Amino acid sequence: MNDRSSELEAAVRAQDALIAEAQRLLKAYVETKRVHPDAVINDLLWLFDGPRQREAQRLAAMALREAHENGA
Repeated sequence: MNDRSSELEAAVRAQDALIAEAQRLLKAYVETKRVHPDAVINDLLWLFDGPRQREAQRLAAMALREAHENGA
């Protein structure tokens, strides 16, 4: 696998992990109702506006920039 493919794969995996975690949080809330809605919202905000999201965005931007520079 070349560097570009590796970068794209890392970006997709990072985004996929964020989505899976958000789904897990929402499923746990819907199925159990043992988690306070404010806690779920706080966790989702942290997930989508925290360091993991910024890293996923960085990986995607890097992969897209390289693809653009290479004429893809």
